[in-house]
Amino acid sequence: MKINITKSVLLEGIQVVSAGVSSRTTLPILHNFLMEAHRGKLKLVRTDMEMATVHFVNAEVEEEGSITIPMKEFSDIIKNLPDDKEINLSLDENNKFHIKSGKSKFWVMGTPKSEYPAIPEVEHDNSVELDPLELQNMVEKTAFSASTQETRYILNGLLWNNTADKFEIVATDGGRLAIASHKALPGSQTFKIIIPTKILNEVCRYISLVKPEKDSKIKVNVSSNQVSFILNETTFISRLIEGNFPNYNQVIPTKKNISFEVFSKELLASTRRSALCSGEFGSVVKYQLDNNRLTVASNSQNMEFTDELAIEYKAETFNAAFNPQYIIDVLKNISTDKVSFSFVNASQPVLVEPVGDDTFKYVIMPVRA
Repeated sequence: MKINITKSVLLEGIQVVSAGVSSRTTLPILHNFLMEAHRGKLKLVRTDMEMATVHFVNAEVEEEGSITIPMKEFSDIIKNLPDDKEINLSLDENNKFHIKSGKSKFWVMGTPKSEYPAIPEVEHDNSVELDPLELQNMVEKTAFSASTQETRYILNGLLWNNTADKFEIVATDGGRLAIASHKALPGSQTFKIIIPTKILNEVCRYISLVKPEKDSKIKVNVSSNQVSFILNETTFISRLIEGNFPNYNQVIPTKKNISFEVFSKELLASTRRSALCSGEFGSVVKYQLDNNRLTVASNSQNMEFTDELAIEYKAETFNAAFNPQYIIDVLKNISTDKVSFSFVNASQPVLVEPVGDDTFKYVIMPVRA
């Protein structure tokens, strides 16, 4: 194996495959990544047995071959090599991987490809294509509502529900719910799958990194137990989460007995201020509607906060209380000037919707003040 490559190209490839996979493992080989040189391309592969990233970069391949090498050590070496010198990579018969740039020389001990976990083949039986920026927007504006508790494994992913009528991405942690809607995906079979949040965050990170052109598409391949995403020279593969996602339609309020609209940035700023005074444990922000006024309040043992925002509301006084972080997370991800809040009553979930954008819906459970 003998390769010549520029530092910038190699670093970009390392950046793509180095993130996303877990560093917590009892298998030493998983601290490595696979490099495989073939026909003018260098293939980089990283896996943690749950997800895998496969990325190709251009290189001058003098001799084909493969090796796995420690990710951290190799990455640190490449970052500290001269910017203006070509990098020469070569492998000897003792699995020593030699790195040369100018007068600088390193070698690191590698492990044969045969000892690295096999990467599953991508299945193309049920494939859809999406605008990568649309997909990124749908994921980023819902994923924050997914659970991060390992004991709630089903909720550690996002539901993708594709029917003949529409395509939805849904996330919940039991206390809040986020839904992104899209028109039905053309040419695809219906499917309902749970994709781990981890790989979706990684796909979004990659989309931000490569800045795809206007007409580009990301190909999503769905099978019974895995999903893959292909964009440009990169493929992400992940197992699906098995189990039954909660029936989210049951918790979406269908009545709007009490509702109001407010400027998103104003309420976000006020709710953030309230969170400063709501105490370390059991944080609560209180909203009171009364006479064209929204009063935002919070208090703890040593602090108290109140603020007033102008709204259109002339019904009887209404009070509700929430975890302020749930409200903040939603408002941070709303891109419209105004947001609407709709209640059945103070004890049932509130429906939060961007005014003028029916793509997203958020449902938040109230708390006791």
